[in-house]
Amino acid sequence: MSAEAAVTTVHCILIITNIIGNTLVCVIITKNREMRISINYLLVNLAVADITFAIFLAPKFILSRTFTHPDGEAGKALCRLLTGGTLGWFGGVSSAFTLVAVAVERFYAVMHPHGNKGRLTKRKLKVIIPGSWIFSLMFTFPGFLVTNFDKRIQSCGETFPGEWMAQAYSLIWLLATTALPLALMVGLYSMVVYTLWFKRNDDNEPTHQQKGVMKVRKRVTLMVITVSSIFGISWGTSSVSYALKHFTSHSSVYVVITNTMALFNSAVNPFVYALFNQQFREKVKRMMRCTFRFASRIGATRETENAEGPKTINHTTNPKVAFS
Repeated sequence: MSAEAAVTTVHCILIITNIIGNTLVCVIITKNREMRISINYLLVNLAVADITFAIFLAPKFILSRTFTHPDGEAGKALCRLLTGGTLGWFGGVSSAFTLVAVAVERFYAVMHPHGNKGRLTKRKLKVIIPGSWIFSLMFTFPGFLVTNFDKRIQSCGETFPGEWMAQAYSLIWLLATTALPLALMVGLYSMVVYTLWFKRNDDNEPTHQQKGVMKVRKRVTLMVITVSSIFGISWGTSSVSYALKHFTSHSSVYVVITNTMALFNSAVNPFVYALFNQQFREKVKRMMRCTFRFASRIGATRETENAEGPKTINHTTNPKVAFS
């Protein structure tokens, strides 16, 4: 197997895993009333963003390798809508915004557990979730406008009017979609981790109920910190690679690695949820059992029909009775 075929296979596996896993997240949270809490709605938005990333990056990483790309206006339109992958990064930026919102929610849930300050209500969700996509649109739209088919490399690429514009855009991208979100998440989670694990409370001995609540908060915090850490490593490496390519040259192998890391980041979150959240894990198992039972019933019905053979109609019967 050639290196290109191996890379394509890995990308296919990651994209399929992404779509199936994140679709399960959306279905389980929306179909179960007890899981319809504020932070889970943010995780649904994160799952939708990851699915968007996978669907619109698939043509860039897979389909573009299997056909001859047209040039001219048709090639430009195809690059901007499909094979350029711009719409995929639209989902990626929305993921960054959503993870910052999750960090803010965890901060207020832990630091101000008994008040309404910073509480994530449905009204706020109606602003935050559309806001994540509006924010994403703002930062991906310039890249959408400059994406064209490059005849020299026979692939889609960004063609800015000037080199300084490309460098400025890449730095703004790195700052707004990676550096600032990661700085906010590190700052917020540092205070949350200190409060949950290291801050001592010598005044009052916590009750059994308080210990249970604290255990849940620690588990949820560990889950979202793990998701955010994987995002920071994968997305951060990809963003740095994007910025560096406008200032210096680097090998195509490095580009392939960073793209694979970005796809891995968007596919791994459902496994993290299953690792830390027993309720989610049980819902997945129940859904899989129902699916297998449904499939086995269909298979048994078909086997019965095949064993009985095709049914015949007695044409000597009165038609009014036969079709009544």
